[in-house]
Amino acid sequence: MSDPVRSLISRAARAAVFSRSGSLRSRAARAAVFSRSGSLRSRAARAAGFSRRPLGLVLGLVLVLAGCAQDAELDTFQDRSETARQINDLMYPVLIVAGVVLALVCGAILWLAVKNRVPADKDYEGEFPTQVSHNNRLEIGWTIGPAVIMTVIAVATLITHVAVNSTEANAIEVQVDGQTETWEPRVVVVGQQWWWEYRYYLTRDITTEDLGKLGEDADWELPRADIVTAGQMVIPTGQEVELIITSRDVIHSHWIPALNGKKDAVPGLYTPWKLEADEPGVYFGQCTEFCGLSHSRMRMQAVAVTPGDFQDWIDAQMDEATMPTDEDTAEYRGMEVFTNYCASCHLVTGLNDGDYNGAETYSGSAPDLTHFAGRTTFAGGLFNLYNPDGSLNDDDLAAWIRNPNDVKENYADDLPEGSLPRGMPDMGLSERQISDVIALLATLGPRPTEAQILATEVE
Repeated sequence: MSDPVRSLISRAARAAVFSRSGSLRSRAARAAVFSRSGSLRSRAARAAGFSRRPLGLVLGLVLVLAGCAQDAELDTFQDRSETARQINDLMYPVLIVAGVVLALVCGAILWLAVKNRVPADKDYEGEFPTQVSHNNRLEIGWTIGPAVIMTVIAVATLITHVAVNSTEANAIEVQVDGQTETWEPRVVVVGQQWWWEYRYYLTRDITTEDLGKLGEDADWELPRADIVTAGQMVIPTGQEVELIITSRDVIHSHWIPALNGKKDAVPGLYTPWKLEADEPGVYFGQCTEFCGLSHSRMRMQAVAVTPGDFQDWIDAQMDEATMPTDEDTAEYRGMEVFTNYCASCHLVTGLNDGDYNGAETYSGSAPDLTHFAGRTTFAGGLFNLYNPDGSLNDDDLAAWIRNPNDVKENYADDLPEGSLPRGMPDMGLSERQISDVIALLATLGPRPTEAQILATEVE
């Protein structure tokens, strides 16, 4: 073989070796890159996990702080009655015990997870970790311990349940139309979409048994009451006020947390409950059973006043509305509009009480407006009736009359034939008619004091 040929073969062999080694080096390099990138990805994932932890802690802290408002109207912890304190006296120790149990369980889970974890830089290829079972001491402990805790809580709950549901006779004397009446403080509370009605029977004793005889098919009208109001329940301080709670349409739930817990309002049932207030003040409440479109806007207030102020309130409520007689006034025109458009649902004693037979609504009822101007809220406790300076809140009142569904969702317009409205329908009144109706409403009842307006203000 000649030298040139030998030289060519040698070069070809070296090229093949270099090519193969290059390929090997390339594969090794790629493997190293993939290995490194996998390591980098693992590190990046761990770093991302660590970076997300502070964010989760911050979000959790924000949620906790969101429940720490000092002026919350529905604050269960701000008890203002003996009954509310009895509930809190049960709730506080239960919360503490539950918190300790939660801390122990979560702590044990974290400790076990850390103790038995596989290090991140090692691959675990062996058998499962040693399994622990049949630890008699632990099993006996976590059986007897929870049983004792739950027994104590159950006994305490039963004692509190009996206490908050018990009532006692505490009749007081009130003046009704110049006559002295002995009244066992008791109010019938009626829920309907989406407002609360409060009925006072001052001249007769009304009981759950009396109302229960009406049955589920009872007419909209409960036994005639001496005083009927809406949205605001006025009670005397220092007195246990028994409640009889029911509903005219669907299930609602009456809750004024500063004075007592919740009690459902069920159609056809007349459920006893009670409230009491230590001091004069305004205590806010909310329906807590989903009842339709405007459930979240079904509010109420308990207005606690001194016994003397309570008697003054009774005197004002017993008066009939005074109707305008001058045909040239807005009030008179408003009376005509009310008679033609509103009297089929709303009652004003002294105007349409002679032929009133309930409202043309699904519940068969609408707020009694005889003393409308004596209240401080309207539309189911949603709006202030007066501005902070004491003037009538014409803007919100006009918006409510103009188109109630725009202000508070209901099911009252464009209904199928034969259906009754749930809520207040749009009556199609002109701006002039709306203004005249507002002029009439402003005359119905004595105007509350500036202090009452500010105390009952809603946001």
